[in-house]
Amino acid sequence: MNKGIERALRKLNIEYKTFFWQFENWEEDQKFLQKLRKEIEKENYTMVLSVNYAPLVSKICEEKGIPYIAWVYDAPLHIRELSSLKNKCNYIFFFDRGQAEQYKKIGINALHMPLAVDTDIFGEAIIKNNSRYQTDVSLVGKLYQTEYAGYTGCLCEYTKGYLEGIINSQSKIYGGYLIPELITQELLNQINEDYKQKKIDFQMGCRELEFMLACETTGRERYTALALLSNHFKVDLYSTDKENSLPNINFRGYADYYTQMPQIFYGSKINLNISLKTIRTGIPLRVIDILGCNGFVITNYQEEIAEYFKVGEECVVYDNLEDLYEKTKYYLEHDMARQKIANAGYQCVKRDFTFENRLQCMFQEIK
Repeated sequence: MNKGIERALRKLNIEYKTFFWQFENWEEDQKFLQKLRKEIEKENYTMVLSVNYAPLVSKICEEKGIPYIAWVYDAPLHIRELSSLKNKCNYIFFFDRGQAEQYKKIGINALHMPLAVDTDIFGEAIIKNNSRYQTDVSLVGKLYQTEYAGYTGCLCEYTKGYLEGIINSQSKIYGGYLIPELITQELLNQINEDYKQKKIDFQMGCRELEFMLACETTGRERYTALALLSNHFKVDLYSTDKENSLPNINFRGYADYYTQMPQIFYGSKINLNISLKTIRTGIPLRVIDILGCNGFVITNYQEEIAEYFKVGEECVVYDNLEDLYEKTKYYLEHDMARQKIANAGYQCVKRDFTFENRLQCMFQEIK
């Protein structure tokens, strides 16, 4: 998102300076604190903006009394200690309204802001239109291969069965996130008691268990979808993950975000989006990027997709894996219908999902 944000700031005639840092520890880095503190003291900054939330940035902004805007595209936040989220300097914008509502309940200044796309940036890559990226179906993303089997192998049969029940229940629900409500303190106590009995020096926490179950559920759905579709159509997978039990998949490896990904989205007749289950309501960046490349997307249902897009006219939503197969088959056989939807989706994000608009809305929230 950095390029799109910077281009938008220039279009809005807002002076800014970039500050890049590669964190080794997002919550403890004295060298970073010294450098950012010195930079903020040097100039008359009115606010700090970051992609995703950085606790140490919030720490300095709280210290200096200037607003900190974090625009979050992760779900969930990948930080251990949540206390800094309550700093008064924070304006934390979540792409996922459901996630924002959860944090707001515990006193965090959590706001909602869908993500954005700069179609001109992607257009530069699309012009090349490399035929090597043309295919029937493609998926860009992880297979979410987890350590679930390792963490659950030593558990008693009842506990393992309960966890499988959670995964099976979540896999049947599109547009709802059940996992947090199904994790009880009693379940956690039983898991940790099983570890203790087997002399395993590990304590399972609620957030860790939730994320593992969400990733496992997502991984199974992606695997099953790819296995099903690749038995009937040409399917390319762009991922750093490898799965030997998907023999019909064409593994293409890593795809560069700015140079290769736009050509993949544009060259694929159908682009898949299968969201990570921790996204409660929001529109994943993957969907917006596909549409911003004038690509055709079939996605699982998300509440905000139905709010911001005309489903069936600007994007296509599947209800279950059988429906995914039927819609994939239909749109591969109906080129004009597919291209019409892709073009309409492109016009929608080009008009309504600009970085300029998003930033202006965020700045207006600063009091």
